[in-house]
Amino acid sequence: MYIFGKIGNYKIIKNLRGYKMTFIGMISEHKSFENIKEILKKNLKNNINLIHICKKSISNIKNIRFETIIIDSSLNEFEEEKLLIKNLCLYAKYIVINTDINIEIPKFIKESKAHIITYGLNQKATVTISSITESSVLIYLQRNLKNIKGENIEIGEKMIQVDQNSKLKIYEVLIIYIIFLIESKPIM
Repeated sequence: MYIFGKIGNYKIIKNLRGYKMTFIGMISEHKSFENIKEILKKNLKNNINLIHICKKSISNIKNIRFETIIIDSSLNEFEEEKLLIKNLCLYAKYIVINTDINIEIPKFIKESKAHIITYGLNQKATVTISSITESSVLIYLQRNLKNIKGENIEIGEKMIQVDQNSKLKIYEVLIIYIIFLIESKPIM
């Protein structure tokens, strides 16, 4: 027996109450995950639930439908779990992948229906860095992409101020920027 009747009604009730929870799965080092989670928590007021995907947790989260999957670690470490990762990516709307680490995008990601957003410090990445100073990063969006609302985000550069005391790495800045773009949130 379901509390809300049919399973589909649960989505309707969540939307009527204005409750919108976004699930983002992130395959990365634990420290990077924690840094990004802290920034999102400060700036997005619990609208996003960032979940760390690692070898220990992947079998427990295999039934979560992630809106976005972020891959910031080598997938070679997940040889035994590749089928689980493939299934997670199958239902995602966005797959964000670091092409400096994963030089060759796996076939199952290329064949998915998700919007693939690449990032890195290379010329082929969708999102890259034009320049870096001590207090700012100039991020370059090299291809148009659609956000969660279906709005087109056009090619261009955006200057992002970085707290000098922040322990964020360049890849973490790129990931946060991409999440804000996808979620149609103003860049902090």
